[in-house]
Amino acid sequence: MSAILSSILIASVGYYAEKFRITTLSFCVAHAALAGASIGLVLRVDPTYSGMVLAVTSAILLGVILPRIHLKEVLTLSLFSFFSAIALMAIYLSNTTVLATTTLSMVLWGSLLAVDVQKLIMLSLVLTAFAFYLKAFKVQIDSIIFDRELAEAEGIDVYFHTLALLVFMGVAIALALRITGGFLIFALLYIPVASSLLVTDTAKRQLLASIAFASLSAVFGFFVSYVFDLPIGSSITIVATTILLISAAISKRGSVVYE
Repeated sequence: MSAILSSILIASVGYYAEKFRITTLSFCVAHAALAGASIGLVLRVDPTYSGMVLAVTSAILLGVILPRIHLKEVLTLSLFSFFSAIALMAIYLSNTTVLATTTLSMVLWGSLLAVDVQKLIMLSLVLTAFAFYLKAFKVQIDSIIFDRELAEAEGIDVYFHTLALLVFMGVAIALALRITGGFLIFALLYIPVASSLLVTDTAKRQLLASIAFASLSAVFGFFVSYVFDLPIGSSITIVATTILLISAAISKRGSVVYE
């Protein structure tokens, strides 16, 4: 259940991140979540909550600061490297007891046993909240996807919705770390979205296809992980990439520009 819920949530957030053209920002948020989870290992607190705090904080800061400065791409890529360095430094500073536990395995590449009922409930609540947000602001969000500049000209607060999406992304990624692991969270963020862009050309179908491909990846990845005793994050990534390759092979749309 957790694998399916997290895949639906992450794929949905990843789809809107691609449509909002904030892919690079989402990389930073994902690595901030990994850095926060790694810091949690050092401080001996729940990595989910420490990852969530740093991910949401970085999402808000990025959303506030980047629109006001030049060289956005340079700063974003620099922060991407910074958060990666923090994550590796925190893991290095963890004592040998922490390094030997399954907690570290969960942070890095996910675990079948890492999710409890509390985290499952949190996943359900965040997914429900995101669905309500999309429903409540459907007109505004669709306008931003159609034409960002035109939406701004019509008075839609593009800045607010971009910031809201980044915050949802931070929470979703922090919760999904227990399933996919920090280094493979991008598998659910963008591979299902890329597959959907290859097989259909309407926004609604692309969203549904992204969710379907992510769910299939989670379910089959779960069984591959369970049967062959493999890390669940890696298993999900392999299945998701296989779906992407099949989608590319059968695609009739030709080349697709994916940014």
